[in-house]
Order: sequence, then C-alpha cells, then structure tokens
Amino acid sequence: MFSSKKKFDWVLAVFGAIAFFVIISVSVILYLLFNKYSVKDYSSNDVSSLQETTLQPVISPEELLSDYKVEVQKQIDFVTNSESDIVSLAKQLENNLLEVRVPTEERENFLSATLQIVRMQKQGLDIDTTASKNKIIEILNSLLL
Repeated sequence: MFSSKKKFDWVLAVFGAIAFFVIISVSVILYLLFNKYSVKDYSSNDVSSLQETTLQPVISPEELLSDYKVEVQKQIDFVTNSESDIVSLAKQLENNLLEVRVPTEERENFLSATLQIVRMQKQGLDIDTTASKNKIIEILNSLLL
C-alpha cells in the first residue's frame, strides 16, 4: 500500500538552491561594501585630498563675527555700486547672503533681514530704485549694529 521509497522533490531543491545563492551573494555584497569603507589605504595623495575636502575651517567666534561684519559691509557696497534693477539686485543679494557664515547670536536678525530682501524681490518694488536700494541698505546696516 504505502511505499517506503522517498521521492526527490525537484521544486524544493531548485528553490533551495536559489535561496542559497541569494544568501551567499548578499553576504558577499555586504562584506565588500563594509570592507570598502572600513579599510582604506591612506597614501600621501589620499591624505592631501582629504585635507582639501574640509568644508569650513574652524575659526573662533571673534573671527567669525569680524568676518560676518566684513561680508555684510561687502554686500552694502555691492548694493550701493549696483546699477541693475531692484529685482535682479535683490536676487543677486539673496544668493550672496546665502554664502555668508553667520554667528549664532546673529542668526535671527540675519534671517529676518534676508527674508525682508526676498520679499522685496518677490514684490518687485520697481517704483523707485533709489528708495528700494536705500531700504535694502538700511536693512543691511541694521545687521552691523
């Protein structure tokens, strides 16, 4: 009635082999990935390239504040000497202000001034370029106080 012979299940063998190869390939990929980032050959060229990729040098708060004031003064001079219309001037000034490093205690004032300038740009205050420039200069001078 019942046969004592066990039949070989080919479907189970194929899925088992596929699972085995998937596990092995994932293990190899993870090993290579972690090995790549954990063991790095730091030759003299690599060290110099690592030093060049440092984004911002560490400076003291006093130096940061003086650099900040110099940058704001440069922006005031830029606005004063610019001959373009107020919209393009405000756009260029916005881009310039985004590159300025700001001390922690000045961030709120700086953000407020930047937003005022952006609003002026969005509104397109073309009524009087001189008055608009004076308003921008007034805003920037408030950052120097």
